[in-house]
Amino acid sequence: MPGKHKEPTISFRASKWQKALIEERAGMSGHSKKDFIIRSCIYSNIVVVGNQANIRCIVDKLQEMQYTMKEIARQMQSGSFSLKEDTYKSMEQDYLALAVTVVDIVNGASYLFGKEPCSDNQHWKKELELEQLRDVMGLDGSM
Repeated sequence: MPGKHKEPTISFRASKWQKALIEERAGMSGHSKKDFIIRSCIYSNIVVVGNQANIRCIVDKLQEMQYTMKEIARQMQSGSFSLKEDTYKSMEQDYLALAVTVVDIVNGASYLFGKEPCSDNQHWKKELELEQLRDVMGLDGSM
């Protein structure tokens, strides 16, 4: 149907200077502006403002994820797994996004611990992206 999109829209306002920089960088990258912004957000380092509220938010989300994973494991062991497939898939996507984000945050903060960032970090995200593309296209990945 015209005017209907399957995926949600993310939008933001940028200054004229920021817009010019984004457009120039997107043009130089060879990607469309949309793809450039998406890839820049996903594959760049995450810089976290280290205040207590942000750290507490990360810890709370990880504790929630830990509790949920323990509950799922308990249900699976007892044979009473209660989640419907669509609910499970949605939760799986949410927790995978959380796990990827936490790994990226910790990797970006590796300098705080006197370590170099892990260079394999980008590789597995690109492989995941390719796997998702294969799923959408109905390919089995054995090519």
